[in-house]
Amino acid sequence: MTEQQFNEISAWQNQTFGQATPLSKIAHLREELDELVSDIKTIAPDRRLEFADCFFLLFGSAAADGMTYEDICNAIQEKFEINKARNWGKPDKNGVVKHIK
Repeated sequence: MTEQQFNEISAWQNQTFGQATPLSKIAHLREELDELVSDIKTIAPDRRLEFADCFFLLFGSAAADGMTYEDICNAIQEKFEINKARNWGKPDKNGVVKHIK
């Protein structure tokens, strides 16, 4: 996502859903994730749009929590460096791999 997209989407969300909070956007994200899971399982041809909905809500929640595009980019890079330095375990029964504490 570009900074322009982030700012434009955040402004549109604020105008359209002015009462939404970071947590209400996360609640909506949970619903969208269920839709994404269904679309992936059924190999829906437009499932990429469900990915987009999830990104909108996640970035929108971060913006509603006061983060800027630059804040998010910096946090992503910082967390990526942390994750690269971690040791990772084996996948669990769901295929989830967690870092070793």
